[in-house]
Amino acid sequence: MKKFNIKEFQYLDIVILVIVGYIFLKIIDNLPGILNCIGSVYNIASPFIFGLVIAYILNPLVKLIEKRLKLNRGLSILLSYILIIGILTLSSVYLFPKLYSSILDIINNIPYITKTVQQWFNDFLQQPKIQDLINSGFVNINPNIIIPKISSIAMSSLNAVASTALSFTNSFIKVILGFLIAIYILFDKEKICDFFLKIMYVIFKERNGNILLEVLSNLNKMIGTYIGIKAIDSLIIAVLAFIGLSIIGSQYALLLAVIVGLTNMIPYIGPFAGILVGFLINVFVSPVLGFVVAGYLLLLQQFDAWILDPKLIGNKVGLSPLLVLFAVTLGGGFYGIIGMLLAAPIMSVIKIYLTKFLDNYNFNFMNKK
Repeated sequence: MKKFNIKEFQYLDIVILVIVGYIFLKIIDNLPGILNCIGSVYNIASPFIFGLVIAYILNPLVKLIEKRLKLNRGLSILLSYILIIGILTLSSVYLFPKLYSSILDIINNIPYITKTVQQWFNDFLQQPKIQDLINSGFVNINPNIIIPKISSIAMSSLNAVASTALSFTNSFIKVILGFLIAIYILFDKEKICDFFLKIMYVIFKERNGNILLEVLSNLNKMIGTYIGIKAIDSLIIAVLAFIGLSIIGSQYALLLAVIVGLTNMIPYIGPFAGILVGFLINVFVSPVLGFVVAGYLLLLQQFDAWILDPKLIGNKVGLSPLLVLFAVTLGGGFYGIIGMLLAAPIMSVIKIYLTKFLDNYNFNFMNKK
């Protein structure tokens, strides 16, 4: 019996192309269903994803306790969790109730804010020059249309807050499960890493596996260094913001300090977001107070940008402002707040390897032109 030789099949490449094309078209036709399926898998797996993230964050603390206190893995994890639970408990008792009260007070004041904006708008329209402009027919402004739109925006904001609160509750339950899963990940981290390393070498082989491992190692180092130091920097800024805003007499000084600290984690764009929130919260109480708060937060951000940030972070990221802005915009567009936080260190690693790649080429001919 003659053995089948695949090389004798003349039209194999055409058949494969047709099959691949057919599969691709089927995927396109059923894309919504496939995306829903992926979303369902993600929802099921999300506690494990949270567990991996929590274990990644807590791992340096566990290693530090293991090394300094000479304790075994189980006791190191236990002490780490006691420390984290203690911080969360203190926050729940002293910090979170005040933040919740401030947020609730702002929501309750939305009708008053709407009325204030309406009054400002009416006063603006009553100015003689604006009245002449309206009467000329060049500009058609109808307060009866604009004012209901302001109320509609306010109601939409309330609905968005309610939806966010519900989403936060669901995520909170997954985070609690993630904390439990993280215990097992931290306890068996060497075995888990060894398993994934073997899988990686099977898929990418030794040479490419080593390259990928080096990239992941640099990425881990860059993210750990940047996020850790930036968190300390933002905590200092939050404390200084709270002290200054309390002295100024700002509304919701504690809430604003927390917002300023959190937004400070996002390079360039974040600080301006914190300043804007501080201005908007206070300007409805007093326009002068709004500008004073914005001015103080702007000075604080300048202190951070020119003195504190260079002292702590220095040039560890090694990116120009343009590249950072591009990375933050791109990261925010794809992955929201998390993408913005991780954008700078990830872009820094990309720049390192792109620079190495370009260094392999000779560009002397460019200087001869």
